Parts: sequence; structure tokens; C-alpha cells
Amino acid sequence: MEKIYTPQEVADRLLIKKATVYELIKRGELNATKIGRQIRVSQEQLDSYLKGSSKSAERSYTERSYAERSYIEEALPQVTDIPRFTSVSGGQQTDYLLNNSGLVISSQESRVVELLRGQLGKERNSLPILHSYMNDYNSLYSLYYEKTHLALTCFLSDGESWDRKQIKNLMPGKEVAVLSVCSLLWGFYVKKGNPLLLRSMDDLTRPEVRFLNRELGSGSRMYLDSSLLEKRISKDLIYGYEKDCLSNMSAAHGVASGAADISIGDISLLSSYPQLESFPFAHGFLDLVFLKSDLDHPAFQSICNAVNSEEFKSSLQHFKGYDTSHTGNITIITN
Repeated sequence: MEKIYTPQEVADRLLIKKATVYELIKRGELNATKIGRQIRVSQEQLDSYLKGSSKSAERSYTERSYAERSYIEEALPQVTDIPRFTSVSGGQQTDYLLNNSGLVISSQESRVVELLRGQLGKERNSLPILHSYMNDYNSLYSLYYEKTHLALTCFLSDGESWDRKQIKNLMPGKEVAVLSVCSLLWGFYVKKGNPLLLRSMDDLTRPEVRFLNRELGSGSRMYLDSSLLEKRISKDLIYGYEKDCLSNMSAAHGVASGAADISIGDISLLSSYPQLESFPFAHGFLDLVFLKSDLDHPAFQSICNAVNSEEFKSSLQHFKGYDTSHTGNITIITN
């Protein structure tokens, strides 16, 4: 019986990455057979590739792959004030901020942090807000270790209700207060007119589709990873899944510039990108999370008052898809 290989086994035999195998298949240089959602390569197909110009093909792929990576990196906006979080840099950053006179809030949601900062300036007993830019996972991680005072998170759900299970799971043994800021709509960003006729998550596996992912640890990435697992869709079939960006703006710009065909983000940002449109992905929920023991502190009461103010709610309603019907509600989570 003829030997049949998985893409990983082909990669091992050729001493290349599995992603390279998928690229060779997509470009037609390596023939393969699709069985359901699985890709398999026969010994005959592998031998045919090896007898061809495998060396030049691999060299051509490497050069093309490098050029594509460079193109995407150049196409995305340079965000020098948003460094990637590491345990060392994040610890140094928050230690510095904690030694200053103010409340440290960790979040990727810069726009809402600025609105909150402006509203707090009108409240009594408020303290300055110091923003530490981190994704949702690392924001809660920092709160857990009390390296930050508040975490502004945005986790996603497939419905309009939100059980906050991610917050509960990431804060074991902690009693936290969750202050609802708003709910919002997330979508798949595509070019105006949707030229590739992309309609759902399943279309990400189409070989001609280039995807620009979101950062590991962000609420959107967690939801996407979980959804793919639930639908039994292999990440290896999605071209570009390993390429990620740090913000909604980077995601939108990647698609608008032509560096990618599709990405995901907050649909309100599309007002700045008339060349893009979106189709539904999920509901997002913006929450301010802090320790319940801080709830009665005057500075945290000022934050609650600021979020509850009609002026703050009105400022959020300027953004398409933002819903403030539950803004200001507080939920106590006990693990």
C-alpha cells in the first residue's frame, strides 16, 4: 500500500516548516489530496515534487515569504507607543506607574481610556489615570498580581448576553468588581463590495484568502481560537493565521492597504476606512475590572460615577455599534 503523509510528516521529511508545506500545496508546486477537512500527500505526489525543481521552488518560496512579511510590516502603521507585552517589560512599566500618583489602568482600548480620563477630570476625589497598554489576558494577569489597579477588557461572545467566564477563569481566588462600560459589535473587515464573497469563518480556509490575525492574549483572538476549535476548523488551513496585529487600526489598515484580504475588529473604526465594510463576527463587552476591596475607595467611586454619567454614555454612543443600555452596572465575581 502506498505511503500517505500528513503535512507535518512532509515537513519533517523535507526539513521545512509545516506552513511551508501548505504554501507549496496552495501554489500547486506540491500536489495533495483533501479528505474532508484534512490534507494528505501520497508518496507518489511527494516523489514528483522531489524530482522537480524542489530546491529552486523552496528558495523562491522563502524569498516570496520574506517579501510578503516585509510588505505587511511596512503596510501596517508604525505604533511605536504600543510595545508588545513581556513579563519583564510589563513588570518594569507597571512598577514605574505604581510609584506615581495615579491609578494604573491596563488595556488595549486607548480610545475609551481617553474618554474616561477626560470625564474623571470633572469628578471629585478622582486620581489621574495612567495607561499601561496590554492585551486582555495580560491586563487581568497584571491585576491578579496587583501590578495594576484596573483592567479594561473586551471579551467576545456569540450572543448579546455575557457571563464573564473569561474574567472569572483568569482571576482565580480573587473577588473582583466588574463595571460594565458598554457592549459593541465586532466584524470581519473586508474590502468594499466584498470582492472575494467572504461570508463566514469557514471562508478563512479558502486557499486564495489572506488573513491578518489579532494578537495572542487579546479577547478577539481567544474567541476566534475557541470558535475554530468548536467548529473543528484547523488553523493550519488558514493562510496568515500566524501573522497578527496589535489594534483595530492595524487590522483595518492591513486590509485597506491590500496586505490582507480579511481581518477582525470593532466595526466603529470603519468610519475612518470608507474603502472597507464588514460582516458580523461577535458581540464584544467592555468591562472595567478591579478588586472588590477597592470598591468603596473614593477614587474608585469617582470612576463609577464617571462611567455612570450621561456625558460619558453620550460620548460612547458616537461610535457605531456601541450600546450603553447596561453601562454603569456592577457585577461582583467571587471565585
